[in-house]
Amino acid sequence: MADAAPIYVDMVLWAVYVLLVLTIAAAVYSAFHGVRTHGRQVAESRLIHRAATGAIAVPVVVMAVSYALASTKPLTINGHAFDSVVWLRLTDMFIFTSITLIIVCFAIVIATKFRR
Repeated sequence: MADAAPIYVDMVLWAVYVLLVLTIAAAVYSAFHGVRTHGRQVAESRLIHRAATGAIAVPVVVMAVSYALASTKPLTINGHAFDSVVWLRLTDMFIFTSITLIIVCFAIVIATKFRR
């Protein structure tokens, strides 16, 4: 009975897949819509270029640092040993990256709220 998966795992995984596809579709639509409606202004704005560069660079740097600092200590879950160094590091990387980026988002919201 220790190997039995929880009952709603498949449903949760499919819900995550659907949300991922919807998020990507919304991001692509938003990008194309923004370029179509504000094309020249967007292309010439230095602030937008800096924000776009930061939006790409910060997660990449956070992921690289969190991968380098991730633990490689083997885990035993439900009687199974998990000792693949790559998967252990990737798991820690995604956890640390998620937490760090959520904190960065809150900090940005607070900073821009009081800046105005």
